[in-house]
Amino acid sequence: MTFRRKNDEPAAKISPLLRSIILSGVLLSVAVIGLNLWTLRKDWNDTVGMTEDNAVNLSLSQARQADDTFLQIELSLREVQRELEKQIATTGVESEAMSHTMRLFQRRLPQLHGLFYYDAQGKWIATSMGRIPPDIDNADREYFDYHRASPRDNLHVGPVICSRSTHEQVIPVTLRVNDAFNGFRGVLLATIKVDYFRRFYNYYELSEGDVLVLMLADSTVLYARPMPDSYIGKNLSVSPLFLKMLAHADKGSGQWTAALDGKKRIFGFVRSQRYPLVVAAGYDKQALFNHWLKSRVQNLILSLALLIVILSLGAFLLRQARHTLRYQLELTRLRDELTAANRSLENQAQSDGLTGVANRRHFDHMLTESLQSAECNGQPVSLILFDIDYFKRYNDTYGHVAGDDCLKKVANVLKNTGRRKNGITARYGGEEFAIILIGQPLSAALELAESIIAAINQLAIPHFTTALPQEHVTMSAGCAVWLASDPAQGKQALIERADEALYRAKRAGRNQVMCEERNG
Repeated sequence: MTFRRKNDEPAAKISPLLRSIILSGVLLSVAVIGLNLWTLRKDWNDTVGMTEDNAVNLSLSQARQADDTFLQIELSLREVQRELEKQIATTGVESEAMSHTMRLFQRRLPQLHGLFYYDAQGKWIATSMGRIPPDIDNADREYFDYHRASPRDNLHVGPVICSRSTHEQVIPVTLRVNDAFNGFRGVLLATIKVDYFRRFYNYYELSEGDVLVLMLADSTVLYARPMPDSYIGKNLSVSPLFLKMLAHADKGSGQWTAALDGKKRIFGFVRSQRYPLVVAAGYDKQALFNHWLKSRVQNLILSLALLIVILSLGAFLLRQARHTLRYQLELTRLRDELTAANRSLENQAQSDGLTGVANRRHFDHMLTESLQSAECNGQPVSLILFDIDYFKRYNDTYGHVAGDDCLKKVANVLKNTGRRKNGITARYGGEEFAIILIGQPLSAALELAESIIAAINQLAIPHFTTALPQEHVTMSAGCAVWLASDPAQGKQALIERADEALYRAKRAGRNQVMCEERNG
């Protein structure tokens, strides 16, 4: 028997005190962590909401600036359009006078790159430029096809083109010119410098990943800050802005991956009510998160310090409680090991060391208890005594090792078969065994004994020196029963009657069972 200290065994498994300390520490830690996570999440959501509002406000201001820019251009174009259509209806277009008028407008509008008038064949008739380039035909331009096919007198804003006169990137804004019968007489063109929006957008402080985008309503990019000019003219029709957002509202915000460059941003957008323009402002979400996280480092450090203090205090209390309970645990463990050792010794004292069934001492004790219980309950107690036939010859022939093995096999049959009727199997002595049947009549004992004898025969353990013709190990049995109605008789009388029945079975030829002879 070994007594050991298991200091690595958690005391919380035994002590409610330790469980309470651990539970309190865990709950407090979870509360601190949960409160901080909730605060951080709310603060982040507030930051995102504020950023969305800023994006919408920035988009709105840019949309109004774009509206003002195009409105000034439209008013100038309308005035030139009226003068042109008046000249067409009367004296014809005076090229020099019209060019002079166009130059006056250009001086007043800083966003204006140039004003141009092309006749119905695309020939340059008048321009605000210093001269009219020879042999240039603008009938192939997108805006020219648009006005030639559409009789409507609406302002048309086209995608960015490269000016054929200055080779700059410009945004074409055009009106159709008609004669007195609404016949097509050419296109009046105003071009807005892309650099005008570039300089204006540069006034705003934006992070590296933030964007400001001016687009046509068909999703074509007119200008995007800070993207290179290669992004101008890019089609963004696959963007969630055009797939979902603009389908439900002309102004709003949201978060999506930009089709422009594949970055996740927080966007605000506004669609112009006057012109086919959309302005979007996007803030890089990852950069915003990094900036937000840096601003919360001090709070995170304080929260972490508080958590460390809580955990340290909990660990200190737990260590003290474990130290206090250690001796109690050792005493408890010692008691349990002593109990287990006593139980093991008791089992050894009650069991037969060779066969594993109850020994003679335990048999006597159980038989006495069974009779006392049966006397109170008025139940019968049956007893079967078994003896292996000619076992001394078996030992002399095969040796004691084989004899011990034979006893084990026989005991196993008795134990397994007797268990079916809740019988108590014991080694009575030497090659003799007994089974106690509580609450079973003599007929049940006879039936059980016959089944056991049959089972032993089926084992067919060789025994060539037996006096029986079977030439294998056999058993004889005797049965007796104790009845509450019998005169006073005890355990010894029951054993003697069973033993007498056993020897009658032996005298009758062995390998059989006999019952006691009862009067009446």
